[in-house]
Amino acid sequence: MPLMTRISHWIRTRNWQPITWMVAIEIAVIVFIGSFFLPGGEDLYRYYLPFAQGCSDCGFIPYHAHWLLWPLGHLPFRFAWPIWTAVCLLGWLGICRLTKANPALVLLSFPAFGQAWLGQIDVIICAGLVLALLARNPYARGAGIVLAMIKPQFAAIAVLFLLITERQRLKVLIVPAAVALASLIVFGIDWPLRWWANASGQLPVHIWRMAAMDVWPAGLLLIWLPLIFRDRYQGFTASLLVSTLATPFVSVYSYIVPLVFVRPQWWVVPLSFTWFLAFPFWGGNAMRLAWVVPATLLAQMMYRQFKYRSDPTADAAQVQPGSG
Repeated sequence: MPLMTRISHWIRTRNWQPITWMVAIEIAVIVFIGSFFLPGGEDLYRYYLPFAQGCSDCGFIPYHAHWLLWPLGHLPFRFAWPIWTAVCLLGWLGICRLTKANPALVLLSFPAFGQAWLGQIDVIICAGLVLALLARNPYARGAGIVLAMIKPQFAAIAVLFLLITERQRLKVLIVPAAVALASLIVFGIDWPLRWWANASGQLPVHIWRMAAMDVWPAGLLLIWLPLIFRDRYQGFTASLLVSTLATPFVSVYSYIVPLVFVRPQWWVVPLSFTWFLAFPFWGGNAMRLAWVVPATLLAQMMYRQFKYRSDPTADAAQVQPGSG
């Protein structure tokens, strides 16, 4: 057997999981330590902490999130970013364990660094989506929808897909309906209108959103794609990828959410940084090319799906997203 063939066989047959988790934990520790010394947490300090302390128009998120983000408002201001960074890193590691994604690849991707640097809250949205998809109890799945809808501009398509394919739809909707009713009583029956007016009129146009804005509204043409997948997990994953392309309000740092469900392969990490190649020419505007990540992953999933349909004898595992 040629040397290169033996090396390739050895790599494929090794159990790399313990090593990937050691690397992921090391990355998490480094990022956590860095949060004490590096400048960061801008979104946490500018939007989410004021929102958690009662400023409903500060965070551009639905008002029911007050109840979920309330603990943030009680963190010591100076250490709020390191503490929240630790919570998020532990959350991403736990989510990767549930979805069987490679945690090292997830944490090495550009969206993961964006999440940590800005102090974003997508770990809550992702945890909600994990519950909504994987929980056995329908009421727990409903609670997951409540968590996910903290960012409806991102989660709505995925939640709609879950509801369309849900067998216990009425039971699942009980918790979201109860939370919605309680929020109307507490915050006023017109709070959705006030939230929408604030979010649509005051949400800043920043470089993190440019990729989504460049493919809008063409991305809407993809909204039906999740329904072509036979497997519910794959259809759900596709719905998250479509969400990044079908709305102008999704930021690049939110790409980490579909990544943990896609279970990325190694090449996704360098792909997530490819927009840097255009940085010498466009500066910060180069991030508008970041949509290549979800578009490539979606194209890969579609290719595997159609390949499986054309060859029914193929192993179903070939249709799965990256094996991580």
